[in-house]
Amino acid sequence: MSTPRPHPLEGDAAPTVLVLGSTGLMGREVVRALRARGVEPRVLVRDPARLASADGLDVRVGDLRDRDSLAAAVAGVDVVFHISPHEADEVELTRTVIDVCEEEGARLVFSGIHIFGRTALAGWAMRLLYGRLLPRYRGKIAIGRMVERSATDAVILTPGNFMQNDEVLLDVIRGGEFVHPTHPKGLNRVDLRDVGEAAARVLLDPAFPSGSYSLVGPRSLTGPECAQVWADALGHPVRYVGDDDAALEAALTRHLSGHRRDDWISSFKKLRGFAVTASAAELADTEMLLGRPPTDFVDFVARVVAEHAADVVRPV
Repeated sequence: MSTPRPHPLEGDAAPTVLVLGSTGLMGREVVRALRARGVEPRVLVRDPARLASADGLDVRVGDLRDRDSLAAAVAGVDVVFHISPHEADEVELTRTVIDVCEEEGARLVFSGIHIFGRTALAGWAMRLLYGRLLPRYRGKIAIGRMVERSATDAVILTPGNFMQNDEVLLDVIRGGEFVHPTHPKGLNRVDLRDVGEAAARVLLDPAFPSGSYSLVGPRSLTGPECAQVWADALGHPVRYVGDDDAALEAALTRHLSGHRRDDWISSFKKLRGFAVTASAAELADTEMLLGRPPTDFVDFVARVVAEHAADVVRPV
């Protein structure tokens, strides 16, 4: 894989960027990273009130299910960021995004699952295997293949398990329980701010080579290790209960609903069954995209605790 030039070359005009999913966990970090670089992207949202701040953004109101509003949002932009939503029709929604990007001549930067092999047959076999292991993620596996084969000069970013999953369940952790399942040999976890930084770099560099790039954390952690990191940062005990289905389902049901809740419950339970580690090549991809080592889980937890210090809740 060739090494891309840094973004941007002095004197180059920044590409115009559309961020889809800008109110979600990942999209908000992409917007944050673009703004830190002095770029105010265009965003397509159903409800502008869900934006953390709309100041300076080119806000377009619409929906991926409304092709006309999507086409109007894509018109005139150079590059589109997309992550498939947790929706029953996610394949059709992404197909529409691809079609509109191809029609408008916009590059697509996609973050999601991308499974490939050394040969076409090996890739097919691996997609079949993972589809059987993660039946609720068959759509997302198909989406990665669709993006790869599209005429959008696509860059695919494939992040690992999100550290921000814990932030969604912060009140549960503060209450003394870490419910996120892991394998006894560990789970590699990535900070979505790192994903946002990497995505911003790609979005703003038209010369960045198309292809698939991994985004990982610096190490894998077990559930008890994650719980201890939180305990140290919060100053009170946090115990790992990730093997308790009832505790997991209750926590996710309190914070999520619909297709997203069901996807999370299904995939989280599967994480007990296999260790997730990062290869040297995946770490190299990540460090190339960031220009530095990825964020450690300890640093992520310290940042979250500091950001939410004003509303600390002690266990009863």
